[in-house]
Amino acid sequence: MTKSAIGVGLIGCGTVGGGVAKLLRDQADLYEQRIGRPIVLRRLLDKEKDRVIQSGLADSAVVTDDVDSFFDTPDMQVVIELAGGTGAASVFVKRALEAGKHVVTANKALLAEQGPELFALARENNASIAFEASCGGGIPCVTALTFGLMANRIDALYGILNGTCNYILTEMTGKGKDYGTALADAQKPGYAEADPTLDVTGGDTAHKIAILASLGFGVNITGDQVPARGVDGLDLNDIKFGDELGYDIKLLAIAERQPDGESVSVGVEPCFIHKTDLLAQVGGAFNALSVYGHAVGHTLYYGAGAGQMPTASAVVADVMNIAAGWYGPAFQNMKLTPDLHAPAKLAAPESLVSRYYLRINAIDKPGVIAQATAALGNAGISLSAVLQHENNAGSYVPIVIVTHKAAQGDLLAAVKQIESMQVIDGSPVVIRIVDLPDE
Repeated sequence: MTKSAIGVGLIGCGTVGGGVAKLLRDQADLYEQRIGRPIVLRRLLDKEKDRVIQSGLADSAVVTDDVDSFFDTPDMQVVIELAGGTGAASVFVKRALEAGKHVVTANKALLAEQGPELFALARENNASIAFEASCGGGIPCVTALTFGLMANRIDALYGILNGTCNYILTEMTGKGKDYGTALADAQKPGYAEADPTLDVTGGDTAHKIAILASLGFGVNITGDQVPARGVDGLDLNDIKFGDELGYDIKLLAIAERQPDGESVSVGVEPCFIHKTDLLAQVGGAFNALSVYGHAVGHTLYYGAGAGQMPTASAVVADVMNIAAGWYGPAFQNMKLTPDLHAPAKLAAPESLVSRYYLRINAIDKPGVIAQATAALGNAGISLSAVLQHENNAGSYVPIVIVTHKAAQGDLLAAVKQIESMQVIDGSPVVIRIVDLPDE
């Protein structure tokens, strides 16, 4: 016998919300077949009520622009929050949880900033929060970390988690476009917003890795604890030099368990990776997450990290998991979310060890390279490669240096000394080189 229907309320019918409404309408029979009960859209809250009604995605009797009317809807067990942001969305989510309703959200900013508080509130009211769509669009990376890889100690996460930045870098790398041109071209098909600041500065990616690292390491990390540097300051010349050296560049979200076994590091920055690495093959607006577990080894999750239907797919899957009856008890009984864990012990940035790419603009005369390399040597940093092209014009010539592994603090101290030299023009460029663990 078919179980009673589960009622759903949808807040926000923009791009993703429209996709959710369409899936619930068009695939109703398939979803009922899979979970043994119908999913019914009881109410849809959007400030542009007339636009939503005219779209035909929901019956006019279902659509409202009145918040109280929405929350007073009877037989509504699940609230989908797709309004975005941390203002009104926070109020809506708290109101739903306090009423004992399950919440499904794609709101990474809200979870990165207020996640522990909201997760605890859900637990207090015998409800749950499902958030697969918050990190990676349609890629099931949250499910993988929380359930599929439960038997593992997670040692590292490396992610390409922002389609806008990945599209821009793919255009710069593959077609030789400068940053401004690549950004403008990304805005034309909608890969980049009119105001792309949150994406290109790394802020969006920082929110996502805060959530994923909290789940993977079993700690509490908030978005403001993640240092982030975006793609907006990249010079095409560095991408070309990196290409000569055998590297591709990606905006990487990185979370690593440190050798002491207790501390972790998290960060977002453009990094060089070997062209042969799987992550280097992720192009365009696609996303990917590499996860390294002590037992399973390397697993990779790849797919559309944004867009209407991929993100809607993840949202509806969360609704189905709640409706099937297993997700709520799992959320309540398993210690998965950051509200149940202590704040992360974050490694000091200066202690992090990596290889680095360094470009300096130096006066083209004998002895200059020796001065720069001496500063690195005095800091205990050895070199693996030096690249200098023939100088055809101008007084300054770019010199590219690749280091062996060095502590970040030592490198930056040496770079500061190099920058102060009279033979150096401007600030040296420093880009981390990430050697991904063996497959």
